[in-house]
Amino acid sequence: MESRRAGYLRDFRESWTLCQQCGACSARAPIIPHNWKDLPPPEWASPYRRCPSFEYFGFRAYSAQGRGLLATLVLDDEEFPITEDLLTIVYSCTSCGACSDVCEAVDPLTAIWVLRHELVRRGAELPGRLDRIHANIREHGNMFGPKPAADVPALPSEGEDVFFAGCGVRSSQPQVMRAVSTILKQAGIEVAYLADAERCCGFIPGYDGEGSLMEEQAFSNVEALRRAGAKRVIVSCAHCYRALTVDYPQVVGDLPFGVVHFSELLAELIAEGRLEFDAPLDETVTYHDPCFLGRHSGIYDAPRAVIEAVSGVTLKEMESNRRWPYCCGSGSMIVSLCYPEFAANVTSERLDEAGRAACSIVTGCTTC
Repeated sequence: MESRRAGYLRDFRESWTLCQQCGACSARAPIIPHNWKDLPPPEWASPYRRCPSFEYFGFRAYSAQGRGLLATLVLDDEEFPITEDLLTIVYSCTSCGACSDVCEAVDPLTAIWVLRHELVRRGAELPGRLDRIHANIREHGNMFGPKPAADVPALPSEGEDVFFAGCGVRSSQPQVMRAVSTILKQAGIEVAYLADAERCCGFIPGYDGEGSLMEEQAFSNVEALRRAGAKRVIVSCAHCYRALTVDYPQVVGDLPFGVVHFSELLAELIAEGRLEFDAPLDETVTYHDPCFLGRHSGIYDAPRAVIEAVSGVTLKEMESNRRWPYCCGSGSMIVSLCYPEFAANVTSERLDEAGRAACSIVTGCTTC
């Protein structure tokens, strides 16, 4: 199979010849998106809030349109200077995917991904702590290093249902694993956990340009899950979900197991009557659509079905939701690691929007 870099380069070359330079991916006027035929009114109207980095930095270079033009320059000139400004433009993209939803003619994110892989190929010094994360993944199988998670529940290492925890849960959020195993046990599902055999899903290196490292993680994790007897892999992290469902098949081919996000499984179990809630709550909450669970993976209804199934809970949507939500600011963790001030600004804006809707936020991603 072709490498991720070769795939991005092919996709970029094929798609960007169709760019009309209309500016819909960055302009804040009510431009009808190219895919308006797929949407009923009023959803045909393009979102008022679009590219977080373009809004923050204020220069067209930080928009999808600008980055696409920049990619053509870099790819056509082996001597193109790699400056700090260039790195900031390339790595401040949050990969939220709003530009790709606005424009159906091209996939603007391919410009970012091909640029990142090209910069790594040319030996560019990556910003922030990305090199350290790569080293941690290679040496310890975890982006955070060898730090073990405390109070991880004792789960079998083999089974048809395997919980793929992800780096965040394994290192600092063991309560997520306890909650998943406890809830599923009530529904009659015994989950297994790979423990030390589970490695980082490789999402960050796959999206910061170190594609070969993601490919290594993909082969290792798929083999470990196969040996564990997995028929269904359950994930709680939107980034892990995107990696396993979209990126891994591009690397290893068809997977020998299915992949489901925890919210999808919960919604299914509730609909079947296998999960019930003991006591009603009296709370109004809002739901934040993770970029990599919503736009990238198309999961919008399942998390909301779970929330609305809880007696006494009222779901009140934020102004930007479902297909057009604003990013949480993490930017696939690459932005939060490399440009924390920018990330904090985006987070603050999302929190302000959430606060106008409710006092509590629910989301479907451990990173968000």
